[in-house]
Amino acid sequence: MIRIGDSSEACLNEIAAVFAEAFLAEDGIIRRSMSVPDAEAYFRAALKEYIRIGALYAADGQEGYCVYHHKKQGVPWYREILLMIRMMRTVSSGAMQKMVLLRRGWQDYTLDHMHDRDYIDVPLLAVRKEDQGKGFMRKLLEEPFREAEKHGIACILDTDSEVKAAKYMHLGMVCEKEMILQSGLHMYTLSYGKCKFVK
Repeated sequence: MIRIGDSSEACLNEIAAVFAEAFLAEDGIIRRSMSVPDAEAYFRAALKEYIRIGALYAADGQEGYCVYHHKKQGVPWYREILLMIRMMRTVSSGAMQKMVLLRRGWQDYTLDHMHDRDYIDVPLLAVRKEDQGKGFMRKLLEEPFREAEKHGIACILDTDSEVKAAKYMHLGMVCEKEMILQSGLHMYTLSYGKCKFVK
C-alpha cells in the first residue's frame, strides 16, 4: 500500500467519490441520510483530516483506500470539532440531522476502547466498484492487521453493513458488539487480534 500525502483537489475529489459510491451502494447511515453531493462533501472533509495526520492509504493501483492509525495518532479532539464545523458548512443540514438521528443510541468503539492503551483504528475503507470481488478488501486490511500483530494490540472498526460485517469476519475479524438501533439499522463493532492492555 502507498500512503497518500498532500493531494490536489481533483485527486481528493476522486477519492471522496470512491468512498461516497461505496457507502451509498449499501443500506446504512450514509445511504439513508445523504445525496451523492452530500456524501462526497462529507468524505472530502473527513479525508482532508486523515491526509493531514498521514492515515490515508491506497492499494498500489488505487483500486481501493483505507484509513488507519494508532489510537493516539488519530485526529485530535479540537480538530474533530473543526471537522464537524466544516461538515456542517458543506453537507446539507437535513443530511446531518438525519445522520445524527439514525446513529442515535450507538456508542462506537472509540468509547468502548477508551481505556485501552493502544489499538489500530480503521475508520474508513472502500474498494472501487469495478474492483470489488477481486480481493482488494483483504489487501487493504493486511497492513493494519500486520501493525496490530506487531504491537500485540487489536485492530478495530465498526460498520452499519451486515454484508461488510460478514466480509470482515471472513477475513478473520470477530464481532465484539452487534446492536439494532432505534432507526432499525444494525451496527457492528469488529476486532482483529487481542489487546495486551484490557479494560
